[in-house]
Amino acid sequence: MDREQQSALVLVVEDNPAMNMAICDILELHGYRVLSAANGKVALEMLQETRPDVVLCDIMMPEMDGYTLLRHARSDERLRTVPFIFLTARSSPEDKREAKTIGIEDYLVKPVEPEDLILAIENALRRSRDVTAEAQRQMANLRSQIINTLQHEFRTPLTFVLGYAEFLAEVAGSQVDVSTLQASIEAILEGGQRLQSLIENFLLLADLQGRDRLPEPVEPLNAHLLLKTVAGELEPQAQEAGLSLIVAPENPEVDVEGYRIYLHDALHRLVINAIQYSRPDSQKVVLSVVVSDPYVGLQVRDWGVGIPAAQLAHMRQPFEQVNRNERTTPGAGLSLALVQHVARLHGGSLSIDSVEGQGSTFTLWLPRALD
Repeated sequence: MDREQQSALVLVVEDNPAMNMAICDILELHGYRVLSAANGKVALEMLQETRPDVVLCDIMMPEMDGYTLLRHARSDERLRTVPFIFLTARSSPEDKREAKTIGIEDYLVKPVEPEDLILAIENALRRSRDVTAEAQRQMANLRSQIINTLQHEFRTPLTFVLGYAEFLAEVAGSQVDVSTLQASIEAILEGGQRLQSLIENFLLLADLQGRDRLPEPVEPLNAHLLLKTVAGELEPQAQEAGLSLIVAPENPEVDVEGYRIYLHDALHRLVINAIQYSRPDSQKVVLSVVVSDPYVGLQVRDWGVGIPAAQLAHMRQPFEQVNRNERTTPGAGLSLALVQHVARLHGGSLSIDSVEGQGSTFTLWLPRALD
């Protein structure tokens, strides 16, 4: 074990005194710093004062169980990324699947061997470091990627703006028909708007990548209303593409913990993405809410071109696009990277399921608001 793992702080939440003491002894024997709580309520009070590197938590406890403690942690900006390992006597496959679905790091069944316990904690710490290292690597690569993208994405609209502006300057004072003048003005306006959009996206990406927390405290936001608002705004663009935007009527009335501006922007990008990548025979885009406590998924499903399997793993990275070299629509491939960063800052994630030629489903997972 390296020095960083040895100094890691583990919070043990277990209501059985003998089991609690045995786990703490094992962890301290392996060089970990340890805090101990008898139930979720005590653990939550301790979490207000300190941020552990890992939480090792029983599920069935008096006063506050493990699931409720996890929901509280995921709704707290400081604690959203703390790995949780559940330790429980419930060993059915359904219990394991449920625990994995809600975003815990690992699931150990009592009685657990000391070697398995230590391995689970080491793996949780390693994955946490890997996430941090990947974020730093992306930041280091961002500058060179921006330079490469500037050569194409910025030059194209700038060429439109300068070309038509020079044309108008040359014909100033001479007779120019109205249609030519109108076309020149529209081209300049389109190029300027595209440049503005690119610049705003680059600035937003740089801001999100450099953040470790949201600019303002989160608030409870109705998940259905978030989807309905975005669908209403983008309905004209969908109709122009021959698509119907459908907000699933069976959406459960649940709230998410979120920052409204960022979530609205993320959903707007996912729906625009579905519209842009539609096929000629595509008919609809469906927006829905799915619940897997303590998370709520804001889901956008399309029946568009889909994403090749080999490219799917890279789609959350900046500047990635489906069939980029064959594309005719403008864009720098920033939208999914921006959505991924919004999810990260909320303590959630972006899942992508796609089949090339059949369509894609994007789910923005966010912490469910506490009642």
